[in-house]
Amino acid sequence: MEKKYREFQKTVAAAYLLLIFGALPLYMRDGFYLLADAKYLFFRSVSLIFLTLWLFAGAAFQGVRLLRHQGSTGFRCTATDGFALGFALFTILSYLFSSYKDTGFAGYYGWYMGLVTQLCLVGGYFCVSRWYRRERIISAIVWISIFSVCLLGVLNRQGHDPLGTFRDMDWWDWNRRNLLSTIGNINWYCSYLAVALPLLLYCFWAGEGWRRIPAGMGAFVGIGAMFLQGSASGYAALFAMYAVLLFASLKDRNRFLRFLETGLLAPLFCFVTWLIQMDLILPFDMEAAVGRIFTPLWGIPLGILAAAIAVLRVVYRRSDRDGLADGRALRAALAAAAVCAVACVLIFLGCRISDRVWGFFGNPAFLRPDGTWGSGRGALWSAVWSGFWRSGFVTKLYGAGPDCFARYFYEVEALNLETIGQWEDAIYANAHNEWLNMLVNQGILGAAAYLGFFLSAFGRFWKRREENRRMTAGMMAAGAYLANQFFSFGQVVSTPLIFLVIAVCENECRMTEAGKGNKDGRK
Repeated sequence: MEKKYREFQKTVAAAYLLLIFGALPLYMRDGFYLLADAKYLFFRSVSLIFLTLWLFAGAAFQGVRLLRHQGSTGFRCTATDGFALGFALFTILSYLFSSYKDTGFAGYYGWYMGLVTQLCLVGGYFCVSRWYRRERIISAIVWISIFSVCLLGVLNRQGHDPLGTFRDMDWWDWNRRNLLSTIGNINWYCSYLAVALPLLLYCFWAGEGWRRIPAGMGAFVGIGAMFLQGSASGYAALFAMYAVLLFASLKDRNRFLRFLETGLLAPLFCFVTWLIQMDLILPFDMEAAVGRIFTPLWGIPLGILAAAIAVLRVVYRRSDRDGLADGRALRAALAAAAVCAVACVLIFLGCRISDRVWGFFGNPAFLRPDGTWGSGRGALWSAVWSGFWRSGFVTKLYGAGPDCFARYFYEVEALNLETIGQWEDAIYANAHNEWLNMLVNQGILGAAAYLGFFLSAFGRFWKRREENRRMTAGMMAAGAYLANQFFSFGQVVSTPLIFLVIAVCENECRMTEAGKGNKDGRK
């Protein structure tokens, strides 16, 4: 019986992972028309079916074991599990204390990040982290899905429309320039890339033999999709995933060489794009920046990296000594990163306080943001922060309710931000900063549990990275998601995927720990 149950577990978790990670990003019911509704209904239906199977099958199996006096299989809870459970609990409490239960259950129209979605995120995490068993075929299908979504985005930017989703749109239409691939809105697409691109980069970094060729092609196309998608937050995500990969590569010379090869892809794409003068269809606000993004200057880092790779290959062939193995390079890099982070904070604060400091750095707008900064995010964040502190104690603690940002701020705070152009008369459904948005919707407790989930997972994977290099992929995805979502928002494509990435890596951690326990004679 137990063997059949294990097979059932494996099948359920594998099918759920493939449907959410492989099929959901590609799924379109009627092109871009009501695409968010289509993806939400797909995610909700698949999640409710498979999570119901998971819960009932798990409960039935535990019940049979107890009736046979075999004892329970137990529940080993990590810090990441604890934060996930806490997030689910505080989400339920946020909904119960909310004055907008009609909105909080499914979520705001077009976003659907309400109670149902939030609980499905947590349920999916526990299902996959407990039941999944790694298989190459599953990894291959997920890779093909990611590659397809990225390739479609690059082709769309070049004016190609393989799926016919743009056939009724003129090239100057806003939708033609701001909808991409099978994800739609470029902000949604950018958030998807923040989770998916690290997996493509990891495959190239960690691949062996002939597999590195398609892996390199996939990573190159993914880099291209990130540079062409049109949302500036993507560059923060790209920096974060490369930074994590660098730190994960600094204790092994072969991994460091792989990092340099992976790092070569970004300047290579930008240089090639400039060289062939690729004709692109971009968002109007991005067209002005094309000359700064795709320039011949990319040839400099491209040449430096290529030369460094060639030199290191020769050095590594002539010497067996690994100068990185003692960890001094990693410690120095971490110390330098900490110093740079402190310096950036001090410079930012100095520019806010003093005109002289600001003038010294050339008066750049990003160092002294005003209401128009970040497509209006400056004014929005300021209004949201002030509104949060004016709220009552219960609202501060539990929030206005899952995905109830718009209801609360337009009905209670009477949010009135001046919007012009394409955003005139638009309604802000969220804070355009997932961490601030979570603070408003699910309060201090929910936001703390949500952020703790990501940070504890990152720390757990960091500790296991030496014995299982797949943890690097999880750290890259978590780091990129954390960076991107500072300027963006959770939605029913990217947020389920990052929960599943963390779930798969948590599953790897548990398998590693179980193996150690058996080896040492412990359960």
